[in-house]
Amino acid sequence: MIERVIKIYTDKFSQFSNTEFAVVDEKGKMIARTKNFENFEKSVKVELNSNYGKIYLYIKGSSDVEREVQLLKFLYTELLNYEGYIENLVQELAHRQEELGIVYDIIAKASLVFDESEIVKIIIDKIRSLISPRACVVGIFESGRLNQKYTSGEILRETSEDAEKLIEKAIETRNFVISSVEYQGRVKGMLAVPMFSGAHQIGGIFVCDEGRNFETADAKLLLTLGNYAGIILYRNKLIDEIKRTEALKQEIEIAKRIQENLLPKKIPECEGLDVCAFIKPSSSVGGDYYDFISNGKKNAFLVMDVSGHGIGAALLLSSLRSVVRLMYEITPDISELLSAINRVIYKDTSEIGMYSTIFMCEYYPEGFFVYSNAGHVPPILFKRDDGSMFELEIHGSPIGLFDDEKYGSDRIEFSKGDIIVAFTDGVTEARNSNGEFFGVERLKNIIAQNFEKSSDEICDVVVSEVMNFQKDVEQKDDITLLILKKI
Repeated sequence: MIERVIKIYTDKFSQFSNTEFAVVDEKGKMIARTKNFENFEKSVKVELNSNYGKIYLYIKGSSDVEREVQLLKFLYTELLNYEGYIENLVQELAHRQEELGIVYDIIAKASLVFDESEIVKIIIDKIRSLISPRACVVGIFESGRLNQKYTSGEILRETSEDAEKLIEKAIETRNFVISSVEYQGRVKGMLAVPMFSGAHQIGGIFVCDEGRNFETADAKLLLTLGNYAGIILYRNKLIDEIKRTEALKQEIEIAKRIQENLLPKKIPECEGLDVCAFIKPSSSVGGDYYDFISNGKKNAFLVMDVSGHGIGAALLLSSLRSVVRLMYEITPDISELLSAINRVIYKDTSEIGMYSTIFMCEYYPEGFFVYSNAGHVPPILFKRDDGSMFELEIHGSPIGLFDDEKYGSDRIEFSKGDIIVAFTDGVTEARNSNGEFFGVERLKNIIAQNFEKSSDEICDVVVSEVMNFQKDVEQKDDITLLILKKI
């Protein structure tokens, strides 16, 4: 190409200048000459700066030969340098075209695939077609550690060690790394590139081959492939996370519906009692629960608070509900009932550290309650006749903490206008923006100021006061209320 350009340039020059000269390569071969140039004997020889080997100008002497030498030397040197720039540009464009081909091929094939192993298979196939290495390793970060998950070709222990070192170096520099070692008397060429998606480290690609040193052109092509492979693999990771999140949301939604269905559909009609119950979970699936149980002779009411939130709490709560309802039919004494429930639940919760508090009471139409409390926040009893108010006793630790826990019980007289308010700690431990707790005293004041109202109205006031107290502060725990009023 350069010889053809020199000929054209020389022909054009001879059309407007009488200077006689010739252009010759280092072997003495004539590349181009002006029409009148005949021999070299009486010519001035000038070497040109060129990237194409040694090229000489032979200029026929004249009265102004020095000026002509400087002019022609300048013109032809600029020509050769410019032509070299054009050739480099053409080579760079060819390289860019090849890179675009890689990008298009990877995007076209891998962007519609959502299985990681299939995506990497496409990447490895492309690597083979580009640089044909003897072995290839694709390492991907999992839990902060580079895992050489995918390999192709002969991967020896030494190769695996080399791969880890070079990939880590490529990730550190965010660029390709070329290396070589002597292996069994032969050179083993190695090349590694990182895989990133923005600032996210995805992994790296390592290739090696015996008897070969990888070139910069190989490295640039592999680096381009690694860049887009990282983007596609990260996209795939995000899609997997979205799928898992959506699946978890569906599971939580199912658990929420199940938990809602576990709650009593209506409040029982108990002669002489005004009953109200309320629950407001802090998350989609809470750990609070209330229930009403009747065996025809007496009515039982309970409030429970399972440790934690989410699916685990919902599972324990569901198990507890079933055990309580089943064993209530066959266990006449309420304290013995809690002891029996504890023995059953302990076997399932002792190794996972979950537990539940339970307050349970039985109402007798004769005008009294019998209650037992397994580690639950003490309910408040309001006595109408003298306006006194006190907290009911706790009879033992939460259900599921200790295998051999024994629970007691107490009997309380329940006269007209008397009120029992059972609640979970989501009420009294609600916080405002200053970090203050709502507290038991505020709850007692509300009861004292509203005891003439119905249980529904008292419940509404308590919930409203708690919400106003919290204002914009996030609700940290479930809020549950059970109010029993003698009428």
